[in-house]
This record gives sequence, C-alpha cells and structure tokens, in this order.
Amino acid sequence: MGKAMIYVDANYWIYWFDQRLPEHKYVLKPMREAFREGIILNVFTLIEVAHYLRNLTEKEFFDKLDKIQSLTSLKLVDLETELLKVSLEQLIRHARVGIGGRDSIILATMQTLGVKRIATHDRFFTKIKGLEVIDTIP
Repeated sequence: MGKAMIYVDANYWIYWFDQRLPEHKYVLKPMREAFREGIILNVFTLIEVAHYLRNLTEKEFFDKLDKIQSLTSLKLVDLETELLKVSLEQLIRHARVGIGGRDSIILATMQTLGVKRIATHDRFFTKIKGLEVIDTIP
C-alpha cells in the first residue's frame, strides 16, 4: 500500500450512499478518485456506516456493505492488539483537539499503514499535523 491510498471516513461513505443528503453531490468526485487510488478502511468505520444503513431492508443493507467490501481497491483493516495500542496513544495525544475513540482508531490505522490522506467532513482531523484532509463539502 502506498502514498496514493486514502482513508475514507464514515461520513463520506454515508453521503455517497444517501442521495437524499445535500452533501451527496459534493462527495462524488473524491469518492471516484478514492476508488481509483485505493482505500483504507478499518472495521470500526465500516460498522459506523452499517449503523447508518441499519433501517434499510436486509437485502439493501447487505448489498451496500458488500459493495464496499468487494472493492478491489479496498484494504480493510481489523483491530488487533498493536493497532489498539497505537489507537490509545493517538487518543491521549489528540484528546484536547476533539479526537475521540473512533477517530483515534482511524489515526492509528493511517499511522500503521503510512497513509497521510483522509476524506472526511470531520473538522477535528484538520487539527492533526501531517494529515492531508480532503473535504469537498462547503
């Protein structure tokens, strides 16, 4: 996995799937680019997306989650003991700028894999040095 890969946060997945949301049109281009370049995603972010989709029919729910998981450009990361340790370090290091538990797991996933870019509408990530935040939503 190289420099071109990008972490895609749950909010971008949700905006991409839900065409009713005003943010939908703003994420189409960065999502297409992410599909081409390669996406990093941890299981917690996938569960966060699943949580949003939970009121769909069972078929729609699994179709959408399968769509993510079957992307050839996707690297899905499990939470292992080493990633947990790095997540806790990220959590305490960045707590004062608003980074919470789920965000610390994202930062740990990115750090462990050497990924510097993230597509997110979460403003807290802009406060982290060394990250390139892609946010095309006005």
